[in-house]
Amino acid sequence: MALFQQLPFFNPTVTFSRPIHGGLLDGMIVTVCGRVSPHSSRFQVDLMHGSDIVLHFNPRYAGGSEYVVHNTCQYGHWGSEERKYETPFPRGQMFALQILVTQETYKISTNGKPFSEYKHRMPFSHVDSICIGGMVELSLVAFQYPVVRKKSTLPLHHY
Repeated sequence: MALFQQLPFFNPTVTFSRPIHGGLLDGMIVTVCGRVSPHSSRFQVDLMHGSDIVLHFNPRYAGGSEYVVHNTCQYGHWGSEERKYETPFPRGQMFALQILVTQETYKISTNGKPFSEYKHRMPFSHVDSICIGGMVELSLVAFQYPVVRKKSTLPLHHY
């Protein structure tokens, strides 16, 4: 298996859109750190496949209600929203978002604590880019690749 390492992006401008070299892998972690604008109405982190949004992670701050939407948009059509009626991202505050890719779900943690899980509606292996937009300042976008263990090359002893 070829493994493509990608350097982190420090203090990128928003809207941030970059390819993910080699796509997503089981065990990979996508990290996004930044600060929500004090006047933000929303921002989003989208894992993309071409124009399809495989994972849409969208904190919203409308009408005094704070919640996070998870969804998928395939062939221009949105699926059913999954909402979590809380947000771990207070406006004006720094945050750390981590998305762990597993065979079944995206396991999403915020500021070091588990937040949500989102079952795959499209294969994670299709993801080829990340796009982050909205009223947010970014300090880091990074990709942590799973450790690939090589088989031992030690000679076998025959007794």
